[in-house]
This record gives sequence, structure tokens and C-alpha cells, in this order.
Amino acid sequence: MQPLTLPDWQRSNALDRFSFASFVEEQRKTLHSRSMMLALSFLIEDYAAQSPGTHLIVAFQRFSNYRRQIRRYRNIVPRLVQAFVMGFPDETPPELPNVTLVALEADWPLVHEWIVIAWGPMCAAALVAHDEEQCAPHRVSRRFQAVWTTSVAQIEPMVTAFYRAVGQSTPVFTRDLLAMQRTTVAMQKELTARLRTIG
Repeated sequence: MQPLTLPDWQRSNALDRFSFASFVEEQRKTLHSRSMMLALSFLIEDYAAQSPGTHLIVAFQRFSNYRRQIRRYRNIVPRLVQAFVMGFPDETPPELPNVTLVALEADWPLVHEWIVIAWGPMCAAALVAHDEEQCAPHRVSRRFQAVWTTSVAQIEPMVTAFYRAVGQSTPVFTRDLLAMQRTTVAMQKELTARLRTIG
């Protein structure tokens, strides 16, 4: 599967200007550590895989970063309805079922974002991080400002706008509010435990 690339006529209203970080610009950024963001990314991915009917949207900045996690994704994606994986195409990533690869260009805002969003009837969680240094795709970002949220009201507009930008319909499902509440509480408890281990 070749990475999704958008026709020129779509780009002015599509991903070339899209930014998840723009949805949280006014929110206080509380996460800065790469190790904390990695722990949270794994947590969101794990719960996405455990929650039936979930869609996953991730931005790795570069496809080479995705390749480093490919063993995890081989286990995760078969249990998802769909996954979008975005990154600058510094290499060609392996093909996986249920994964739509989206190649980002070097001057797009999404190249500077670390995104993990789980969206489904039993799970809503998002990590939205922005590279303060605006590093070029070949350089390793070192300074991030990030937030994480389990607010449906905050995540839904991001997801809706993203699907519109890639020219697809937003997933429609019946939300299981009780299951979602259980998932959110479990995620918060487990995140606290994981963060203690990285101190």
C-alpha cells in the first residue's frame, strides 16, 4: 500500500494546513517529557486495541519513528476498525492491514506534531503534542508542549475535522457511556502507575 497522497486540487482545504494542536492552543500544556508522552502514547494505543470498535489516529512526525514501533502495531491494528498513521516519508514503512498511511510534506504543520487519538464507542482519549523547535523532518525534536484529554467534547471536533481533511466520512457509532466511563477511569489509574515507574 502506497502512502495516501492528496490531489493538488484538494490540498488548499486539506492536510497541508491541518493541525491538531490548533484545537488545544488555549489549553494549558502540562506534558513536556518525551518519556511521559511515550508512556501515554502506549497507554492510549493499548486501550484502543482493548476497546471494540475503536479508530486510531497517530502522527509520528517521520515514518522511521513508526517503523521502530512496528512490532507493537502488528499486534494492535488487527483489533482496530481503522488506523491512520501519518509521517514524513523518510522511508517506506511496512504495510499492515487496517492501516492507512498518510505521507506528510516537510512544510505541513502536522510534521511538527506527535498525535495519538483513540476514538470509538467505548474509548475516547487523545495526546496532542507540538514540537516547540519546529525541527526539520530529518532532525529529532527535543522540546514539546502537550496535553492529553479524555473529553469527548474536545476530541470530537478534532476527529471530525481530520476525517473531513482526508476526504472521508467521520465514523458513526452508538457511544456506550458506561463502558467509556470505566475505560477512562482505568486509563487514568494505569497512567498514574506507569508514570511512577519512569519517575
